[in-house]
Amino acid sequence: MKYKESERVELKREIIDEIKKEIVAFLNTNGGTIYIGVNDDGTIYYNLTDKQKDIEATRIINWLINDVISPNPKDYIDLNWNSDGVLVLNICEGKEKPYYLTELGVKNGTYIRYETSKVKANTKEIESLALEARQICYEDLIASTNDLTFNYFNNKYSEFSDKYKALGFIKDNKYTNLAYLFSDNQNNRTKIYYLDNINNIKKRKDFKGPIIKQIDDILIYFKKLANNYPYKALKEALLNAFIHRDWESKSNIKIEINQNKINFISPGGLYLLSSEDIIVGKKSSRNPKLAKLLKYLGYTTNNLEHNGLNEINLAYKKYNKEALVMATSKLFIISLPKVKIA
Repeated sequence: MKYKESERVELKREIIDEIKKEIVAFLNTNGGTIYIGVNDDGTIYYNLTDKQKDIEATRIINWLINDVISPNPKDYIDLNWNSDGVLVLNICEGKEKPYYLTELGVKNGTYIRYETSKVKANTKEIESLALEARQICYEDLIASTNDLTFNYFNNKYSEFSDKYKALGFIKDNKYTNLAYLFSDNQNNRTKIYYLDNINNIKKRKDFKGPIIKQIDDILIYFKKLANNYPYKALKEALLNAFIHRDWESKSNIKIEINQNKINFISPGGLYLLSSEDIIVGKKSSRNPKLAKLLKYLGYTTNNLEHNGLNEINLAYKKYNKEALVMATSKLFIISLPKVKIA
């Protein structure tokens, strides 16, 4: 068997306390596998006797018995020895997030997986893990301010100006975060950067206001790019960035344009999925009400688990090109190749 680290695979030479953090990170992210007894280059580090194997496996089991990790994750971890004499820890994504090292507590002992590494979770990430475990979406929470106006929305969709509750804008007689995203007060921006061939910024343009205003303005702006990119692909990539964005993140959506491609970079990464999942067609929706409302307003024709990737690749089919998808726990990137539009 070949061993190589990836988003969902970690290699360790031997059992050390650091592995506890790796387990926590996999529990909190998308699950994964830790191979113990393997060097960083993928070669086998050691061969153990059966007695030594029992001792090593018992160390891991004792972590679970003694509640080294909280909440106890024993139902999500399986360990066995493979034919190479490597201890294999298969870790499923946990359902009682956040998981953390008991002795350090939630604030200091919570870790998540970022690309091929574990990282200590910050306060916002810990809160997001807790909301995710409770299946509470950002869009359903009460907005931090209820002094909201909807001039752009009402001017464009006057027929809905008295139907805020039905749209999901009102809960318990207060505005929700979904309402905030469509309000004039929404302060997250979308930034377009033009880059040179060494990725220095040559020019930038900011779009602000209600998210539908940003989408409308950017789609108009995209008409300038119609000679080099299928407009349908540009639209789907843009909508995907908004629908799957982690709106609790302080980062903005970024669109990077260089000589050969456009990158749509959305904060938050895939929700409850890994990049391997998206490649095989699995779907999820971080903001289902936002996706539903954008469909209702005519921005999309796809279902709630909108990702638009099929539509994008259909738009590129005649050019024998495909979009490139890159995903981590923090970012989701769709890269559209430049083509010559007839």
